[in-house]
Amino acid sequence: MNVFMLTDRLRHRGLLLLSLLIAAALTLSACDLVGNDTDDEAQEQQTQQTQAEAAEQAEAAAAAPSPRPSAQQPPAEDRPEPPPTAAGGGAGANAYSIAFPSLAFVMTADAVATGLVISDGYVLVDEQSLHGATSADVLLSNGDTLEDLPIVGRDQFTGLAYLGPLDGNLVRRLPGARLGDGENIRPGSSVFTIGFTTSDEPGAHPAIYSGVLSGTDEWEVGNRTFLRTDARLDGATAGMVLVDSAGTVIGIAPAAMVGLGWYVSTGDLARSLPPAEIANLHAPNQDSASTEHVVSIDAAQASAGLFLGDEATGQSVSLSISTETPAMLELIDANGDVLQDSSLIAGATIISLAPNTVGPYMLQISPQPVMTDESGEDDADDAMYMISSSAPLMSMSEADEMRPLQINTPFVGTIDAPGDADSFDLMIRAGAVYEILAQSLLIDAVLLVEGGGLDASDDDSGGGPFGHDAALTLTPEEDSVISVTIKDYADEGVGPYILTVTQIGGELPEAEEEMAMEEEEAMSGVVAMPTPMADLSLRGEVSGSELVPTLLGIGSEIDDDGALLIPDGDGMFEIVVSVIGEDGSNVRLLVLDADGQIEVSGRVIANCATADVCLASAVFATPADVPGPAGEWRVLLQSDGVGIGEWQIEVYLYEELTEAAETMESSDDDDEG
Repeated sequence: MNVFMLTDRLRHRGLLLLSLLIAAALTLSACDLVGNDTDDEAQEQQTQQTQAEAAEQAEAAAAAPSPRPSAQQPPAEDRPEPPPTAAGGGAGANAYSIAFPSLAFVMTADAVATGLVISDGYVLVDEQSLHGATSADVLLSNGDTLEDLPIVGRDQFTGLAYLGPLDGNLVRRLPGARLGDGENIRPGSSVFTIGFTTSDEPGAHPAIYSGVLSGTDEWEVGNRTFLRTDARLDGATAGMVLVDSAGTVIGIAPAAMVGLGWYVSTGDLARSLPPAEIANLHAPNQDSASTEHVVSIDAAQASAGLFLGDEATGQSVSLSISTETPAMLELIDANGDVLQDSSLIAGATIISLAPNTVGPYMLQISPQPVMTDESGEDDADDAMYMISSSAPLMSMSEADEMRPLQINTPFVGTIDAPGDADSFDLMIRAGAVYEILAQSLLIDAVLLVEGGGLDASDDDSGGGPFGHDAALTLTPEEDSVISVTIKDYADEGVGPYILTVTQIGGELPEAEEEMAMEEEEAMSGVVAMPTPMADLSLRGEVSGSELVPTLLGIGSEIDDDGALLIPDGDGMFEIVVSVIGEDGSNVRLLVLDADGQIEVSGRVIANCATADVCLASAVFATPADVPGPAGEWRVLLQSDGVGIGEWQIEVYLYEELTEAAETMESSDDDDEG
């Protein structure tokens, strides 16, 4: 009964829905029939406009050239993804990013070089890359340009120079290179060499090359260590620095060494710079400049010369030269090129010079071969040349003159200019055997010996790091004085050398035997001087009663009497004095203010437990309550020369009272209370 009732209800609802749908359809049909002429006209106009636009598009398509068939584009989901962007990185990128802020682009009028800013406030650069310039502009990595920074010092054995000094605030804003000692790095370790090339322009980024550390070599005579790497560049560089994977600078190479893969260890350069290596510039001290000179050349000399400063570049310089000996005058620029040559006649010669390349310039006078008399012997005295110039000329820092050479005492000299040669007198004894050794990193040394029946020459028998050292062995048959000359093989190289004469055989004179025994005894108790770590430092030796400086800290200065200068404005500093000597030996310390008054004095005494020499140190501090007057201070050591071998002064500067001094003051106040 209920089932039939439900079915009947559904049937009625279906009929109702069908009725509603039919009604809706009829209503829509009626709406379509209800129109007006306006709608029909609008629709017809729209249809005509659409047809006209289609016809125009068809005509344009017919007039256009047929497109080239293209490959069917794959569906979007099948297209290949673009290649990923390279991320870079690695040890090289890390080393580059750390070292880059300390690198500088060094510029002169016609040269570029790689500079390294060090925290002491200087820019380390290859001096030979500057082509004789005594100052340079420095473009820092932050974009700042420092103009006309002078060369203030040099590590003369390697040809590296120091430009500066830089402002301390600038160095703090632009951190100096992190220098490290790479001498203990294991061979095979990754290293990177970074620097500029000679063709780079200002704003260029330094190039980086990778390699491994091949090993180290010691150059004992010059107290230098060289790091060797297989990263050897064929192109012309302007000097490079060597860094490890952590960005620590472990070596630096002049341009001449980069191709060999040799880098000077910064462990030898980071702490201090010996004053003996702060040599005169190739152009000597301006104080020696004069417009009037007398040049004397003896019969044993091939030539002599004067220097003309680089300020004469592009200028006309007039010379008036009077002499009785004809000669050849050459104007040579800093690159060793002969710009001009003129003949000097007996009498007076007037010459006009026009230097137009990089200076300083050398005026080299070479006497013409002298005439001989009928016996074949020279009939000429020393040649003399009286020179007047419209521009100041300077005497050579090391004239070519005969001077004595000591046996067993190394002599450090310099080939000042292309074509320069240095000569020495050497006294030798019959029955002895001598070795003469000429060593240099910057010139191809040649030795010449004349006299005593021992005329000889040598080029490369001495070996050396680059195989350019010269050596001769002499066995004289009679006592005599001979001439020893050193020069560059091609007469082009310039730079320092070490000349050593050693007796290697035969009987020693009694005095030399005693000296050798004393040296051997002294070496049996070697004591090392501590590495200077202070703001200012000075190290030296004792010769007789003289205290001779041998090691000057970077940024430190000494005056004419060897006193260490302290440019301290408030008089707050601490001094550490160390000595190596025999038991009871001592030195006296004097600290003088700007007015010459002694403010601090004391002694350092060596108390050795054994008969060997020992190290003794003492600390001297400015009184905390009375720092002393402002100004430049001077620190002097005095010794009677008995028993002292080495000495060292270190100065720590303070901007305010040290914690120790403050603690001491506080303690004193408590005691008084």
